[in-house]
Amino acid sequence: MSSPPHLPSGVATYLVLHALRLNAPLCDISAVCRFWHSIVVRNLAEVLIHRENGNMVSVLRRALKHHMLDVALDLVSRPGSSEKSEDALVLVAQSGQADLARGLLHAPQHPARADCHNGEALVEAARNGHFEIVCLLLDATQNPAHADCRDGEALVEAAQNGHLEIVRMLLDAPQHPVHANCLDGEALLAAASFGHAEVVYMLLNAPQCAARADCQDGLALLRAAQWGYIEVVCMLLDAPQHPARADCRDGEALLEAAQQGHVEVVRLLLDAPQHSASADWLDGKALVEAAQQGHVEVVRLLLDAPQHPASADCQDGEALVEAAHNGHIEVVRLLLDAPERPARANCRDGEALVQAAKCGHIEVMRLLLDAPQHGAHADCQDGLALLRAAQWGHNEVVRMLLDAPQHAALAESRGEALVHAAQFIHIEVVRLLLNAPEHAAHADCQDGEALLRAAQHGHIEVVCLLLNAPEHAAYADCQDGKVLIRAAQYGHTEIVRLLLNAPQHAAQADCQDGEALLRAAQHSHIEVVRLLLNVPEHAAHADCQDGEALVRAAQYGHTEIACLLLNAPQHAAQADCQDGLALMRAAQWGHNEVAHMLLDAPQYAARADCQARTLAAQSGHIEIVHLLQEFQL
Repeated sequence: MSSPPHLPSGVATYLVLHALRLNAPLCDISAVCRFWHSIVVRNLAEVLIHRENGNMVSVLRRALKHHMLDVALDLVSRPGSSEKSEDALVLVAQSGQADLARGLLHAPQHPARADCHNGEALVEAARNGHFEIVCLLLDATQNPAHADCRDGEALVEAAQNGHLEIVRMLLDAPQHPVHANCLDGEALLAAASFGHAEVVYMLLNAPQCAARADCQDGLALLRAAQWGYIEVVCMLLDAPQHPARADCRDGEALLEAAQQGHVEVVRLLLDAPQHSASADWLDGKALVEAAQQGHVEVVRLLLDAPQHPASADCQDGEALVEAAHNGHIEVVRLLLDAPERPARANCRDGEALVQAAKCGHIEVMRLLLDAPQHGAHADCQDGLALLRAAQWGHNEVVRMLLDAPQHAALAESRGEALVHAAQFIHIEVVRLLLNAPEHAAHADCQDGEALLRAAQHGHIEVVCLLLNAPEHAAYADCQDGKVLIRAAQYGHTEIVRLLLNAPQHAAQADCQDGEALLRAAQHSHIEVVRLLLNVPEHAAHADCQDGEALVRAAQYGHTEIACLLLNAPQHAAQADCQDGLALMRAAQWGHNEVAHMLLDAPQYAARADCQARTLAAQSGHIEIVHLLQEFQL
């Protein structure tokens, strides 16, 4: 049966439906479908080849990607150059289509060579675990692939991905078998790194050229220990020939196993009959890593090692500091209670206590403070533990440090503790520090810095505590009114009211020549402006700093504030201050209402003939230009 080279759309569907209407036998319908399907496939292949400019390999790659196996079969069956066939074979070996590989290898014209591209097809098939294709390539009648091609890369790829049968086939190939120790044991390293125990066993026990367990200075052991592959570690340590040394690479395998918490691996490395790992290697680095991660059993093993045990106080107590920082209480207990050379709770001037306090690990702190010998001092490092606890708001920790029976922390020793607690709204900590029975913190420490931070961030409860402290209360006017200025700048109205109405050392609204008024006006805090202008004593002057508050209000378009400043009962701002700068700013930024207000002021009105019109025109504010022209006329 012949067919046209190109099909009109829908022909195959039409013929099948027509056959069904005529009650044709099913076998005939099936034959029709197969016939037209083959034509559709061939036409689709032609379209793809045309789209890819005749690049058969590119078309085959697309067909395999989208699982268009019929199209791929059609492409493989077409005659072509041997070079294209070999490129296609690599793609097919990668995808695992054995029928396509067979077709390429047995093509009547230009068959693909199984060893093409120095065995690239074999490497791809081995990497992806396509056993049947590996067989085809190794058993090809002409130009078979060599199992040891590319220095054994196929073996390495198969070992890394755990393809046991392919590894066996490559090792047992009748011709050019691959050596298990190729590339200095790279296949063993790959298998050990991914825990493929059966592959490791096969490589170590190969009848010829077996892999060495100690290859690359024991790197396979290091990788297996790192990932906790206990069975692989056993094989490497117990290899009949050239076993890996447990202490290889200066004990790096022990370090990795300890860091990851692989207890059984650590035990194996420490108990190795020969060349066992030393628990105290690099001054107890493995112990420090295990303590940091909270691996209790690993810490116990390292401390109790039969030979060269780790010292709990190694590296000047670094293990204790790390365990305390991370809150690993059982590890801390083990280190403090070690029978020989226990860690000192006060090592490094109490650094372990400081770290525990910073992170709020109260039970760890209790162990350190109550240690029968060399207990930590709550006031160590000039009260740094108290400072860290206050900074992070750990109320109970602060209480414990202040109430320590011996060497209690002094709340007044470092004013920073109160300052940080005030800034971050740790109200209970502030209260504890101010009310400590002895050596309480001074609310006015560092010239009222705690009050400044609390006011700036709007923490009104903290401000009240500091202003009303029974002793050494903070002054509302401290730092020359800087506290009031910050509160005004950020619009904390109630805090401004508290500062202005403080019974003693009240803040003055006109401090620093009205700077608080300037900040409030600039940021549109109208209630704060009212408070500053209307306070009974030392009220701010609306015309302070030559009307700078009015200039800023005009620049940012704060109409109500400008109105307040112009209409203040005393020391009202003058609309033409600074040679009409307020009007110029309003005109430049297009604030019509403010400009009108300045031009229409009953006294000292701004003059329309200043530079305001030029600025408004340059900025494109036509309404203001017309407004200025009207007032000028």
